[in-house]
Amino acid sequence: MKGNLWVIAAAAFIGVMSVNFSGAFFVLFVVLLWLWKGKRKLLMLLVCLTFILFFSYTIIVNIFNVTSLKEGPSIILGTISSIPEIDGDFMSFELKTETEKLKVNYYISSIQEKNEVEQLEVGYTCYLSGSLEPPSPLRVPSLFDYERYLYYQNIHWIYELKAKPECHQLSKSFFSLVQQSRQNVLSTIVSEYPARLHGLAASLLIGERSLLPDEVEEAYQVLGLSHVLAVSGLHVGVVGGVFFWLFIRLGLTREKAYTSLIVFYPIYMTLTGCAPSVMRASLMAMLVVISLRLKLNVNPLDGVSFACVVILSVNPYYAYHIGFQLSFLIAFALIVSSKSIINRSTHPFAQLLSLSVLPQIISFPVVIYHFHQISILSLGLNLIYVPIISVIVLPSLMLTFLLHFLHLHFLFQFISEILAFFIDHIHTFFVFIAGKDTIVVFGKISAVTLIVSLGVSIVILLLWESGNVLLGGTLWSVFCIVLYVMPYLNPYGEVSFIDVGQGDSILITLPFQRQVILIDTGGRPMYGNEEEWQKRASSFDIGGDVVLPYIKSKGIRAVDLLILTHGDYDHAGGAKELLEGVTVRRLLLDHSTEQTALEKELIHIAKEGGTTISLAEAGQSWSLNDAQFTIFQALEKAEENDGSIILHARLGGYSWLFTGDLEEEGERRLLSSGYLREIDVLKVGHHGSPTSSSKEFIEHLSPKLSIISVGVNNRYGHPNEEVLKRYEELHIPVFRTDENGTVRYIFRNNKIGRWSVMLN
Repeated sequence: MKGNLWVIAAAAFIGVMSVNFSGAFFVLFVVLLWLWKGKRKLLMLLVCLTFILFFSYTIIVNIFNVTSLKEGPSIILGTISSIPEIDGDFMSFELKTETEKLKVNYYISSIQEKNEVEQLEVGYTCYLSGSLEPPSPLRVPSLFDYERYLYYQNIHWIYELKAKPECHQLSKSFFSLVQQSRQNVLSTIVSEYPARLHGLAASLLIGERSLLPDEVEEAYQVLGLSHVLAVSGLHVGVVGGVFFWLFIRLGLTREKAYTSLIVFYPIYMTLTGCAPSVMRASLMAMLVVISLRLKLNVNPLDGVSFACVVILSVNPYYAYHIGFQLSFLIAFALIVSSKSIINRSTHPFAQLLSLSVLPQIISFPVVIYHFHQISILSLGLNLIYVPIISVIVLPSLMLTFLLHFLHLHFLFQFISEILAFFIDHIHTFFVFIAGKDTIVVFGKISAVTLIVSLGVSIVILLLWESGNVLLGGTLWSVFCIVLYVMPYLNPYGEVSFIDVGQGDSILITLPFQRQVILIDTGGRPMYGNEEEWQKRASSFDIGGDVVLPYIKSKGIRAVDLLILTHGDYDHAGGAKELLEGVTVRRLLLDHSTEQTALEKELIHIAKEGGTTISLAEAGQSWSLNDAQFTIFQALEKAEENDGSIILHARLGGYSWLFTGDLEEEGERRLLSSGYLREIDVLKVGHHGSPTSSSKEFIEHLSPKLSIISVGVNNRYGHPNEEVLKRYEELHIPVFRTDENGTVRYIFRNNKIGRWSVMLN
């Protein structure tokens, strides 16, 4: 069985994944077929039993992963189980009640209250007054599923606090004490380390990323360096080595030092947040220490396989965590292939290059599946930056922490300031190059494509091991080219009414991506002026966090035409991030006599990016194959809503009218223009407000279907009940993004296609 435990680990992983993904059964079939051909019947039996065990175990975990609470106002008693995160005027933490965990959110009302809640610690028992709300479900395809993320943590409710929590009685349990120590380390980093070093120090020392500025964390992700921020095998090895050296210097025998390390690793694992990567590394380190203590010879592949099985036994939901997937996949590949591949090179740089390329190849499909893109600089930056982190930054951070613990403040400040200066320049460089054209967008690949891609990656590594480097490189190149061109081979077109909350954003993609048109980008307006204490380090942008990722998930690398119907923030507020994040060939603006400050800023950004800018004119038209587009109206009005660009389209077997924020006066002008005929699909003007959708206008158009783009529980009360009643009386079905999420129409050529919604 020695050296074969990886097959059992694979069966456990497949068993967990099969609960939600039927394609995993095919992978199991391939594994069993391989074992059957090798006449390894006992191993086949063990694989089948392991698969059934973990498949059943995951189903049972799902059955018990339910809530006993009900939506609405409630008084809750529970214990804070995670470090409270405070960002500006917003605080969040996890709360453990007698029955389940909750995610608690609270909006702080004053600077005095902020100072008070900053004293909260893990382990406090609190009385909370507020309301239970369900997590928001996935509303836009291929984006981060927050509801599913919480579900995998056994959290079913967001508890919206209405008043500052009343807390007392600090818990002294082992878990609370370790988490309190973790919180103390975080507080020390915030209060003592230079501000420029906060984010990286917290990430590398205790696995806490909340202090990283948004743009820095995004740069790490874009450049393929996110793994550097995770506490991993390197950290565990360095920390374990330092503690072993200290134990020996304190006079402990080697046997007692080994025993102390076995006790230490679970504590360190909890202290650093129990991320999958640190759990894997800690369990493997414990196994190595146990083997040294008992003088056993443990196969490294069995060690990582053992860690995989243990983690999935503790919590099968870890299998869905990208950190778990990448950590174990890369660990398996390095253990199996690195020795034979490195032995083919004699030069140290060539060996280092091989060790960097190998993880890139095996992790590539998983990265594309989750993030839809990759940086062409990833390999080079990993080659340079990983050794810097390993040899310079991590040991220096550990040294500074030791110096602070020993109250050697002069040395602490001297080294930390040098390190902060060094890291600040590196991060500035990362943010700069992450904004350049270094990203290759592949788009979302299916789970089936992921399995095929992993198979291809394994074949490439096998060819490399056997010395067929040229053949492997050629196969890799062809494989990447095929993935790259796949979006252009899609024969289906699509019209997507993207759920951007209270705003508009409509993506039109013709078959084979012959043309990509985006009408508006959504955007969140700011209300009032914030005081300094209220400002948040992390911010949410509709354009950068919703529209742009959705576009990239489609494999779209350039928008041929961006139409901003008018300059209101809920229609054009996300355009800045879009113009900076993807190529926009042409920008079409309304014909208003006055441009808003937002429009002026966007024109400046567009010009710098080489985007062609033009103003809409009534009667402008263009066509491509069966698709035809015409601008019906573009009034010269300073009032933005009725000055919206009105676009008519014929595509996918339907006649469409996109009306921006058109109101009744604009509707009357459009009716008198003579352009209008009956249409099939109407994008309802101004989010269904009472100032739009007059009965005369709707009756004249006589649409078969209408779509209202509107935010959940928006402050304006859109859509208006009277407006909805008009559509109902005329027997016109209505899709609403607040109730249905993103609404999509998928078609082929000029034939009638199919509608789909994300919700309800």
